[in-house]
Amino acid sequence: MSGLDRPVLFRDDGSGGGRKKFIVQQTGLIRLLQAGSRTPTNFINLSSRIPAIGGLGDERGLLGMTVHPSFDTNGKFYVNYNRALDNATVIAEYKTLVGNPNQGDFNSERILLVIPQPFSNHNGGMIEFGVTLSDSTLLYIGMGDGGGGNDPGNRAQNRSLLLGKMLRIDPNVPDQSPVQYLIPSGNPFQGAGTTRCDGGSTTSGNTCQEIWAIGMRNPWRWSFDDTTGALWAADVGQGSVEEVDLIQGGANYGWRVYEGTSCTGLDASLCIPTNYTMPVFEYSSAAGSPRCSITGGYFYRGTQGSIPSNSYIFSDYCTAEIMRWGGSLPIQVLQDPPGNIISFGQDENNELYASFGSSISRITRAKASADFDGDLRTDISVYRPSTGHWYVLHSSNSTVRIQKFGNDGDIPTVDDFDGDNISDIGVFRPSTGDGYYFRSSDNSITIYQFGVGDIPAAADFDGDAKADPAVFRPSTGTWHILRSMLGSVVQVQFGLNGDIPAVGDYDGDGKADIALWRPSTGVWYWINSDGGEWQQRSFGLTGDIPAQGDLDNDGKTDTAVFRPSNGTWYIFRSLTGAVQITRWGTEGDVPAVGDYDGDGLDDIAVYRPSNGTWYRLNTSNGATVISTFGLNTDLPAPKYDAP
Repeated sequence: MSGLDRPVLFRDDGSGGGRKKFIVQQTGLIRLLQAGSRTPTNFINLSSRIPAIGGLGDERGLLGMTVHPSFDTNGKFYVNYNRALDNATVIAEYKTLVGNPNQGDFNSERILLVIPQPFSNHNGGMIEFGVTLSDSTLLYIGMGDGGGGNDPGNRAQNRSLLLGKMLRIDPNVPDQSPVQYLIPSGNPFQGAGTTRCDGGSTTSGNTCQEIWAIGMRNPWRWSFDDTTGALWAADVGQGSVEEVDLIQGGANYGWRVYEGTSCTGLDASLCIPTNYTMPVFEYSSAAGSPRCSITGGYFYRGTQGSIPSNSYIFSDYCTAEIMRWGGSLPIQVLQDPPGNIISFGQDENNELYASFGSSISRITRAKASADFDGDLRTDISVYRPSTGHWYVLHSSNSTVRIQKFGNDGDIPTVDDFDGDNISDIGVFRPSTGDGYYFRSSDNSITIYQFGVGDIPAAADFDGDAKADPAVFRPSTGTWHILRSMLGSVVQVQFGLNGDIPAVGDYDGDGKADIALWRPSTGVWYWINSDGGEWQQRSFGLTGDIPAQGDLDNDGKTDTAVFRPSNGTWYIFRSLTGAVQITRWGTEGDVPAVGDYDGDGLDDIAVYRPSNGTWYRLNTSNGATVISTFGLNTDLPAPKYDAP
């Protein structure tokens, strides 16, 4: 979703049904996206209550939002913002309008907490209700140390202040209550020498009862693991270490005495490791490292296999890498998207999203077409119809796999049918309408049946990380899709006789879209799986060959054609709307788009049957790579794997 103004948070309404999703914009507007719609509406506009936001480095504004566990019935939601008057942090409750649950009531504000901010940075921003039975109605608030280099007031270690802490309060008070929140009985600092800190602080020597944990520098984004209830917080470092902490009540996470596991020397006599809770893991952001500032994310518990299980997903603002911690080091880089990731979000299926400067995108499974060894690189590979043999040159170790699977006249069908992140070889037999694929996960064979004369178009249409056997039936212009998630066949009327299937993820939602290219007119048609609208684009001429793929790394399939008459590629880049024209190939070449260099972008490539040679243009370094692998009658496998 594009056209947004500094989105800092994407979240659902907590109902579990995916009916409503909220987009929080730093400039003060919260937008509402309802199920089945791709166009958000304005939910509430708080821009008049926050300061004017400056450049990209401005850390003030509307920074967080969550909904009450009983939002469906009480309409309550909570926000974290800096107020225009003095930049102080405000934690406030709002309600939806009476009779209109799709509109927030601007005049319903109930201020729970005001916390003065000595500087404009390190405001934290995340607020969230707990996820266990014991704390599901308790509100957690992440507060930065108040800013300024090296926490000049040592506020993070000062228990008389709410800055530099993880807080926990109970906002569930009657309308006429003399206090705006309660102190939960399980909070660690209670009794003698403690007091409420409604104004953000208390007298020196006393401890604020709202504190859940101390010693935080700037926990910009943190989250609960819905499965375990654990709170994982990414704490932005000063300039050397970025860390992820497992937050527990009463713990001290060290700042400014420690930055990660390193003693800062600011209070050297206090550097006694046993007095602090060290991070679960950390990474360097010191001088010379391209990384600079951690963006916390979520433990992935999604239903669609977009990311390996047991993964904590996070990013670094400077490199934009989407990284995974799977319980042990080293950190694995999953993707390297364009732009800086500001925040992550989660939907009702626990699928994850990334917020950029003006857009939000779902994080989909990293994969490469025709990847037979699971190294996220397309393998040079061919199917030989004359003998029914497959020949695969594994990019991981340069070994050659030879396997008999198919008959003369079969059409290759390559995709990951069993969801193990390795492409499976398969064939479709037009003479009988039968399809076969060889499961790489257990070496078994699966057989499915459609119709005589159908054209195979397998892809992951239901988003479960498994390709669905599918065909386009030219005689009737219908698609028949065997959904792996439900085990049922879906039929969709879309196309004419003579159309060529051109499946891809054109809307970037992680699901394949029904798509085709019409050679007679040079027009592309597809149905967005996100919303169901159908689209069309005139792009190509009669005689062109469709060569779609994600050639600009925006997570969306780009319409593209190879023109044999002049050996030229024409690519409509979905990221910018610009047309790329590249001379690459000659008459008789077959386009074979794939990510051969493993950089996340599909590469322009052709297979030349006349001499069995592959020619590709690496996007990672612009290098030309030429490989001889195949015979005149062979069919390049990457051409038959949906991007």
